[in-house]
Amino acid sequence: MYYVGVDLHKETSWFYIVDAQSKKYDSKNIQNKPEILKKYFEQIPKPFTLAVEATYNWYFFVDLAEQYAQKVFLANSYELKAFAKRHKKTDKIDARLIAHILQKGFLPVVAIADQETRQVRELLRYRLNLVTDRSRNIFRLKALLDKLGLNSQLDFTTYKGLKSVVIEKLPGIYTRLIKNYIERITGLAQKLTSIEKEIGTVSSLDHDMVNLMSIPGVVHFSAALIKSEIIDIARFASFNRLCAYAGLAPRVSASANKTFHGPLNTNRRKNLQWILLENVYHFIRAVPEMKERYGKLKQRKSHNTAKVVLARTRLKIIYHVLKERRPFYLDKEEYQIQSVAAPALCGV
Repeated sequence: MYYVGVDLHKETSWFYIVDAQSKKYDSKNIQNKPEILKKYFEQIPKPFTLAVEATYNWYFFVDLAEQYAQKVFLANSYELKAFAKRHKKTDKIDARLIAHILQKGFLPVVAIADQETRQVRELLRYRLNLVTDRSRNIFRLKALLDKLGLNSQLDFTTYKGLKSVVIEKLPGIYTRLIKNYIERITGLAQKLTSIEKEIGTVSSLDHDMVNLMSIPGVVHFSAALIKSEIIDIARFASFNRLCAYAGLAPRVSASANKTFHGPLNTNRRKNLQWILLENVYHFIRAVPEMKERYGKLKQRKSHNTAKVVLARTRLKIIYHVLKERRPFYLDKEEYQIQSVAAPALCGV
């Protein structure tokens, strides 16, 4: 068996190959062109396993490597840093490090999302980018209106708010600038409406996403985001594993007989952590018992602590719904979760 470590970049990739005894077989910098990569993959002795760092452009490389390698791994970029504390850093050294860690069996990995999940992720990222762009343009429009002493307190996320801007008596340049902002915001809103319809279609055709949408406060976007980040619930042997993956478990520092619990780990799945924390308010509004629990926790601890506790409770419901592949059932009289989610409201 041979072990291949790859330091992937935009234009080129550095390959480092070792055998079962950790002896170097080859080391080479290769252009990221499919025909050149294919030719090099064919030259690598078989069988071989390959590991590449999870950079932004890994999609095409992993798909190509899987045609030749016995197994392909995606290395966790953040956890690799723990192995790479040295004064000297080059692409060759990084590739060598990945190859040796792979050969020793210590490689920290992340799941390789399938083609369908990748497409959903890119769709959701595009939607998030549209929301960000619209917010930035609304902020710039409001700033300009404030400078001119005009009303900037309108809701510019709606067509009615945009139409309410009065610009007749302004100098020509200001009029053109404001019109340009309004046109840009309107265009982004139209694209956002279109993309949300597409997300709705995608989520309606996925069994797990449909089940997730049965949970109070989970809509098409959040269901698609949660499912695309978790990928496959079977990867998690327990709820605690999922909780750590989602970034809802505190950092723990233990020494001798003392244990310290720090803030949440923000180096996990940031989008998953974000949607779980943001959706807490929808959960509170939908389930009165959760509103009461939130109030007590906020009074006894703090707002942030209460928010995290309820986010974990919500994640536990998600865990059971996905594990048992059944929808969330809520008894409207007693607000008890039947069957699937009964354990979920009992605690964190």
